[in-house]
Amino acid sequence: GSGGLSVASGAAQLGLDVVLFERGEMGGDCLNYGCVPSKALLNVAHAMQTIRTASDLSIDVGTPRVNWEGVKAHIKSVIAEIAPVDSQERFEGMGVNVVRETARFINEKTIASESVEVEARRIVIATGSKAVVPPVDGLKDRPYWTNENIFDIPELPEHLLILGGGPIGMEMAQSFRRLGSEVTVIEPGNLLSRDDPESVAVVVDRMEAEGVMFVRGKAAKVVPGALGSFTLSLEDGQEIAGTHLLLATGRKARVEGYGLEEIGVALGRNGIAVDERRRTSLKHIYAIGDCREGPRLTHVSGYEGSNVALEITLGLPTKV
Repeated sequence: GSGGLSVASGAAQLGLDVVLFERGEMGGDCLNYGCVPSKALLNVAHAMQTIRTASDLSIDVGTPRVNWEGVKAHIKSVIAEIAPVDSQERFEGMGVNVVRETARFINEKTIASESVEVEARRIVIATGSKAVVPPVDGLKDRPYWTNENIFDIPELPEHLLILGGGPIGMEMAQSFRRLGSEVTVIEPGNLLSRDDPESVAVVVDRMEAEGVMFVRGKAAKVVPGALGSFTLSLEDGQEIAGTHLLLATGRKARVEGYGLEEIGVALGRNGIAVDERRRTSLKHIYAIGDCREGPRLTHVSGYEGSNVALEITLGLPTKV
C-alpha cells in the first residue's frame, strides 16, 4: 500500500537493501479497493446526475440508463491505468526485492515467508486495515459487501442498505443513488462524525434531496426474505427491507498472523502502539499507516512512509 511503497522506494533510492513482502495486490487498498475505484465510480455517478438534471437548463436528453457491466469495466480500466506506478516491475527497477508471499516474524530481527528468510537492521510494518464486520445476528448467513468487493457486485442493487455513515458509507450512498438504486444509510451516531457539523448538514441536505434515506439506529438482526431480499431489524424495533447490504462501520488494523505478540510488539486498542516517530515497543521496528493506532488516510500513510524512510537511511529522527 501507500505506506509500504513509500518506505521501499525511498530507502532503495537512498542506497539501502530493501525487501518488500506483499501477499496481495500491489498498490494496496487505495489502488484496488479504495481511493481509485471509489472516485471512478463517483465520476460516473456525477455524469449520471448531470444528465438527469439537464432539463433544469432546458436540455432534453431523456432518462439516462446505467450499463452496470460497463461501469465496472470503466473502474477496472482506471485501476489498470494507474497500476504500473505501483507495480512489482517498477519497484524491482528501483532495486527493491519484492516477494509476493505472506510473511511473519520468527524473532525480533528476522522475517520469513514460504521461500525467503530475511534478517534486517530495521523493519517497517505496513499491513493496513480491513473492514469491520459488526456482531449482527444472522449476518454470517447472507451475502454482504465491503469496500473490498463492492466494485465487483454482480448487479446494480435495487435497494442498497448501508451500515455506517462515515466517508465510505456516504460516498457509496450518493454514488449508487445517482446510478438509480434506492439507498438507505443506517448510522447509530452522527453522520460524518469527524467533520465540521455545518459542512455535514450541507452534504446531508443534498443527499436527502437526491433521495438517499437516513435512519438513526443500530442493526441487531438480519432476516432472509424471498428472492434474495432481506429485512434488517434495528435495536429500537425498526425494520428496513433491502436487496443488498454494504458494511461501512469502520476499519480494523491488520495485526493478526504476523507473530507480533510473540516477539513483544505492543498492541493498542485498534492497531500497533507507536510513538511520535512511529516506532513500536521494539524501537528498530516501525508501524505506519492503517495498521497502527492513529488516523487512517492514504496520504497520511504515504507521508509517514517518506519520513520513516528518511529516518532509517539518514539517521534523522523525524516526528510525524
